[in-house]
Formats: sequence, structure tokens, C-alpha cells
Amino acid sequence: MATRRIVVGYDGSPDARKAARWALDEAYRSDATVELLYAYEWPSYVPAAAMMPAAAVYPDTDTDDAVGEMLTMAVEAAAGSHPGVRLHTRVEHGTAAVALAQRSAEAALVVVGGPRQSAVRALLGSTCASVGAHARCPVVVVRGEPRDAAPVVAGVDDSPAAGPVLGFAFEQAAVRGVPLHAVHGWTPPPGRDLLCDANLEAVDAERQRLRSVVDGWRHRFPQVPVTSEILVGAPGEVLAGAAAGAQLVVAGARARRMALRPSVGRHLLHRARCSIALVHRGR
Repeated sequence: MATRRIVVGYDGSPDARKAARWALDEAYRSDATVELLYAYEWPSYVPAAAMMPAAAVYPDTDTDDAVGEMLTMAVEAAAGSHPGVRLHTRVEHGTAAVALAQRSAEAALVVVGGPRQSAVRALLGSTCASVGAHARCPVVVVRGEPRDAAPVVAGVDDSPAAGPVLGFAFEQAAVRGVPLHAVHGWTPPPGRDLLCDANLEAVDAERQRLRSVVDGWRHRFPQVPVTSEILVGAPGEVLAGAAAGAQLVVAGARARRMALRPSVGRHLLHRARCSIALVHRGR
């Protein structure tokens, strides 16, 4: 059986160090190997006064040495804080998003650090959003400093990703010894009174469906306390609200087809204050 590998996007920044710490904790619990991946891209031309393309400039020895020193310091710090965790480093020449997406094919998990996005970054995209859309394994975006006893929140919808999302959320809640809260956002049809009989019946049907999906996983993790809830509103909005006070929110990731197409994952990247896990249906 192949060793589980957790790939971390690492550039030495405070956010990257936080992501590495999250991955090391996860590797300690799951006996996985951590790979710190540093990716950097050099321009294909050098701007000149004449504004004409020039030959590419490859990193000099000083740059390579600086990258190596940064990664060595990260390995030494990890050896002190997580002495039993297997750790190695990797350097790629290319964009971070592409390198992480490629490495995800051989990984159990990809971890990146990231503060909450601004409105402009949420609109135009980011490394986190790109990796979440194209990775072939779950992607965790680490942010915040949650309490150890804080729950895991899972966003459950009617898509094929609902099962993998709950499976990942149950696993994370189990290894942390914390409760799981499953949430489904339901948007009422326009033009009807919110409390009309048709809406109440629809909400009851959604509640029964959510319980059925949750019960399908509950017997595998009997030690995890579970609650489920139907919240009225757009799925991204209600899930971001429900994640307040959580240590991790888990949602389905949707493959990117249109750069500006809205999704729950993109909404969480913009709004959620805690760490976010994006899980593909093929997990």
C-alpha cells in the first residue's frame, strides 16, 4: 500500500508556514508523508527600454541557494515540532497553481495557506481557487486559529459530491475528536410565501433527505457526534455563516468551466474565516 502523501504549497510566508503546520499535524495523526513544494516561474522575456522581448533569464546560483536555505530551515523547524513525521521537499519551475494541480495526481491531500480573499481576487481568481478547481484530490485552504474543540462543518447538497464531502468531514471530525455539523442550504422558489404549505413540505422533504445521507455515514463513525440542519438561503451564504466558530468547513469542489461561474467553494474562499476543504466527487 502506497504511503499517503500530503503536498503543501510552500513559499516561506506566514500563510505557508501555517499551512505546513496544519499538514504536519494531519500527517502525525494519519501517518502520512509531507512534501513541501516550492514553485517559482521566471519570465520568458526581460523588459527593456526598447520594450522588445529578450532571452529568458534562468535563476542564478544565489537564487537557488536562497530557495534551498529556506526549505532547509522549514525541514529543521518541522523536525523540532513534529519529530516523527516524514518530510521532504520539492522545487518546481512553473506557476504554483499548475505545479500543485499536477502533484495532486499522486497526493492524498493538497494544503495551501491563504487569507480571506478581497472582492477583486474572488472575482479574478487565485492560486487557492485554481488548485481547488483542478486538483485531483481534496484541497485544504488553511486560515484562522480555531479552538481544538471546535466542530467540523460539512455542506451537503444534492450533487454526486455529497458522499465524498461527508466522508472527508467524518474522517476529519473523528481524528480530531470533535462533533460534525451537516448543513444543507435550501433556496425557496420565488413568488411564494416563505411559510406556505408547499414550502414547509419541501423543507421537510429536504430534511429527510439530509438525514438519510448523513445516516449512510454515521454507522462508519459511531464515535462522532452528528447534527444536521436545513437552513433557508443560498448554499454558499448559509454554509459560510454556519462555519463561524468551526475549525474546518468541508464543501464540494466544482471543476472550473467558466472563470466567473459562481460556486459554493469560491464563496467560502471569499467569506469563510476558518480553514476550508474542497472535495471532488471522484475522491
